Order: sequence, then C-alpha cells, then structure tokens
Amino acid sequence: MAFPDDVVKDAWELVEGRCECSKPTHQHPEGRCNKQLSWEKRGQVGWGAWEACPIDGIPEHDNLSNCEILCWDCINRPL
Repeated sequence: MAFPDDVVKDAWELVEGRCECSKPTHQHPEGRCNKQLSWEKRGQVGWGAWEACPIDGIPEHDNLSNCEILCWDCINRPL
C-alpha cells in the first residue's frame, strides 16, 4: 500500500522539499542529506528525483509519522 497523497504532501512540506536521509552509513556532511528535490520528479530518476518511503520498512503503516522523503541517491545507496 502506498502513502495517501495527503500524507506525502504533508511530509514534503515538513522537510521543505529536501531529502531527510540521516543514515550514519551515508556519511552526509551535515548529518542529513538535505538535497533539494523537485515535486514533479517523484518516482523518477536523475536530479531532484525522490520517493516517500516508510521509516519502519512496513508499507502498511501509511501515516505521516512513518513517512520520510528520500532522494533517489539515498534510496539506492547501500546501508
């Protein structure tokens, strides 16, 4: 199950259209990726591409507290 549109929109607005990845293994310089994303590039690849991902890895938990906005690079980077 995918996140409802209103949840994705709320999550996007909370992070101001920036990747919120903070995985220590990704070694982001400021502790968080913060890459600027493009709303129109959801589910695509390339600059500004992103997706709404479940934090706990369980897609059925489709609420705002389980939704994080990640850039394509962070989604595909090994843990």
